[in-house]
Amino acid sequence: MQPTPPTTARRRRRAAAVAGSAAASLLLGSVAAAAPGSPGVGADDLGRQVISPGADGWASVTTTTYPEGVAREATPVTGGADAAPEHVYVVDTWDELRDALGGKAGADHNDGRHTTVPRIVYVTGHVDAFEGQDCQAFADQVTVEGTGEPFSMDDYVAHYDPAGDWGWNDPSGPLEDARRAAATVQSYQTQVHVGSNVTIVGVGDDAQISGANLRIRDSHNVILRNLTISDARDCFPEWDPGDGGSGNWNSAYDNVSVWTSTSVWVDHNTFDDGEHPAESLPTVYGRPFEIHDGLLDITHGSDLVTVSYNRFEAHDKTMLIGSSDGRLQDRGQHRVTLHHNHWQDIGQRAPRVRFGDVHVYNNHYEQSEPGLFQYYWGAGRESSIVAENNAVDLAAGVDPGRIIGVYGGTMLSESGTFVNRRLTDVVGAYNATASVPLADEARWTPSDHYSYRLLPTQAVPGVVGAKAGAGKLASVLP
Repeated sequence: MQPTPPTTARRRRRAAAVAGSAAASLLLGSVAAAAPGSPGVGADDLGRQVISPGADGWASVTTTTYPEGVAREATPVTGGADAAPEHVYVVDTWDELRDALGGKAGADHNDGRHTTVPRIVYVTGHVDAFEGQDCQAFADQVTVEGTGEPFSMDDYVAHYDPAGDWGWNDPSGPLEDARRAAATVQSYQTQVHVGSNVTIVGVGDDAQISGANLRIRDSHNVILRNLTISDARDCFPEWDPGDGGSGNWNSAYDNVSVWTSTSVWVDHNTFDDGEHPAESLPTVYGRPFEIHDGLLDITHGSDLVTVSYNRFEAHDKTMLIGSSDGRLQDRGQHRVTLHHNHWQDIGQRAPRVRFGDVHVYNNHYEQSEPGLFQYYWGAGRESSIVAENNAVDLAAGVDPGRIIGVYGGTMLSESGTFVNRRLTDVVGAYNATASVPLADEARWTPSDHYSYRLLPTQAVPGVVGAKAGAGKLASVLP
């Protein structure tokens, strides 16, 4: 059963409220105005725009060879452009957004993954997945066995302190059981599945979704545009004393997770940590109390994805493409194009790739200080990254060789990179200190699959600065 859309009168009231800022769309990147036959289409309606076939990265391809080696027709992303009027939604609350997408993430009987009818969802204003609640409100719904008391992360931290009696053992027992139960409570509140044939767009320059984990899982044909997506914080991160030499706190939530999904276009959004930036988080057990995972992770065999004109801001583990070295079934998938994105003061994974043929071109990477920085391009197992005409501004004293991190990869084709406004051989800089050199080559050529126009690298900071991120596309309501 499909959720009931807002009434016509309600749409009109909201349209009037945003009319002053909702002028005609500025079409940036490769965009087709609308899907053929779409009802009530205007070229200035972001909800009806589709990716330009064959001209905007992997999500736009018209023919592709799948892992079994068979060439098949591919469908460029259209999202919900063909949605009938009764499946067009205007939302400004979390419950309305979840209803439009098919239900709460944890409710198997009403799971948005299984909803395939074309839908367009227009987001207005600030949608808060926490709906005014805090983490303790979730914890208060769980009682610690044997105590009769509600769960508290403060009690958890005190009990499992490696410096105390617990030592460096994995957490177990009533407090760990209660942490897991509290995490389940949060997941029912703050996660939502995005099904197939969906477009979610922000209206105006202030549309925001915060505190949520948007899960594009087991889905096909999805568009996200013109949204600020912030702070998918985990109230109850897991302590893993065996993670690395000193243990780590690990969070469960990405701002957006693309998981076992195909044909996804993520365009003109801003991703950040909202009111909980990394510098605001405490250190616990000598390690950062990490409440965030990725900003946009593309994993578990997801394929044919284009990420364009987005901003990724002040975050550590920013974009993972490929979930684990052991998922050999992901070979031939994880094909992703990243272009005209701005990466500001991020730590790592911009992107970090396993298995995929990934195109990284005309992006701008910028550091104001070394801070969290580890690397930008991570060459993982059987990855093949093609990096072209990217502009990188490193903080003073940072070696250009650190732009690359190698995690089992053997190749990375790089050209036209300007580091601090000077043409730089980044693979050569990496190889100068590497024990095992990285081959400056790729197993694929992007132009064999789609057309694209490279900007001269000197122009990239100006173009990306002017056009990337949420609020740069004006949008109108239907």
